[in-house]
Amino acid sequence: MPHQITAEELSSAMGLGFAPTEQQWRSISAPLAPAVVIAGAGSGKTTLMAMRVVYLVLTGQVLPEQVLGLTFTTKAAAELRHRIESALAKAGALQDGGGLETIGPTVATYNSYAAGLLVDHGLRIGHEPDQRVIADAGRYQLAQHAILRHRSNVLRLSDHLPTVINQLLDLDGELNEHLVAISEVVSFDDREQADFQRALEAELAAAGRATYKAPIEKAILAIDRRRELLELVASYRRHKSRLGVMDFADQISLAAKLAVQCPEVGAAERARYPVVLLDEYQDTSVSQA
Repeated sequence: MPHQITAEELSSAMGLGFAPTEQQWRSISAPLAPAVVIAGAGSGKTTLMAMRVVYLVLTGQVLPEQVLGLTFTTKAAAELRHRIESALAKAGALQDGGGLETIGPTVATYNSYAAGLLVDHGLRIGHEPDQRVIADAGRYQLAQHAILRHRSNVLRLSDHLPTVINQLLDLDGELNEHLVAISEVVSFDDREQADFQRALEAELAAAGRATYKAPIEKAILAIDRRRELLELVASYRRHKSRLGVMDFADQISLAAKLAVQCPEVGAAERARYPVVLLDEYQDTSVSQA
């Protein structure tokens, strides 16, 4: 049984000049189980997360180093880390690491956490840990290079190169975000196009009727365009692989692939971090989730 403390005792231990509300206390003192806290901007979510960590540590449910906090930006991660460590320090709950530093929670961005997983375990899925991460400018240049070197006919896409580059990068990012392979989209599009083609033939065969002819033809054209764009995405990915680079979306999707294909890695991380705090969870993608 964890040691019990009240909201007032927690507030006093953290040196706060206020006690949490009843709603906040329910989130702070909730059992160790998955939960979602819904709150608007400026409502004190970061403070609540810090209070949650201090509560779990003071009640003996976890050690500070068993807490993992993830958020989107480096700035947000630094703010969350500062809030949690300051709260733990005021409560006298930080562990002495035996040197100059104390042992506290791990707080990182989703990408930096994924990068760490790939460095430690990437070889399990054939990923070289020394791959360089390219930012947006590098992605744009590499996509342009892939398009200009593409040898197959591209007939249905825009003849404005920047437009095609942006479409390529958007589609590549969406595929990574949703953990969908190019082959899966191609198979789906093939089935859908066959259905649309049959519908078009039926429409044309109906004497004097062309009600849905235009939208059906538009759908077929959209599929043809996406097929050409998928070929460019495949070329772009081959270029990345050949150069030994990846982008930030690749980091997340590869870490998700690692979690699926190597469940022992996930088990080890869950044992290392019994408590995981996800900031702005509603904005996470399939791969981040």
